[in-house]
Amino acid sequence: MKITDVLTPAMTECNLPGGSKKRVLENLSIFITEQLGGDAEQTDTLFHSLVARERLGSTGIGDGIAIPHCRAPGFKRIHGCLIRLSKPVDFDAIDDEPVDLIFALVVPEEKNDEHLATLARVAALLQNESSRQSLRQCSSNEELFNTAIQLERSI
Repeated sequence: MKITDVLTPAMTECNLPGGSKKRVLENLSIFITEQLGGDAEQTDTLFHSLVARERLGSTGIGDGIAIPHCRAPGFKRIHGCLIRLSKPVDFDAIDDEPVDLIFALVVPEEKNDEHLATLARVAALLQNESSRQSLRQCSSNEELFNTAIQLERSI
């Protein structure tokens, strides 16, 4: 599954505030549910699902990248969310470096194969140093989205 299948301009945010890993996951949950027209209960469920996944092991993959993902009830398809944080935060990444680029995935409970394929595609994109540099240089939501889509075409 391609990034273009799960990411929309509305689900792209440049300069999301952070402060801490927990605050980032909270802000991410609020942002995603707002963009999808959800309510406070869905925000809370998503937040707890993301936190539960992080307890299994950090989704900080190194080089300033995190790919938080979770299965969540009430979703019909996989949704991606690309975030560039306003300031890097400690995300318990495998290289102990702070994270500033986040690609979150929210997956319906029954979409296991698509989940793994999308995770692999996102990781391939973000593990490329020039791709990370291009995303970090973006200064608007639109530029961040367009850059991600353009970069995907090159992998």
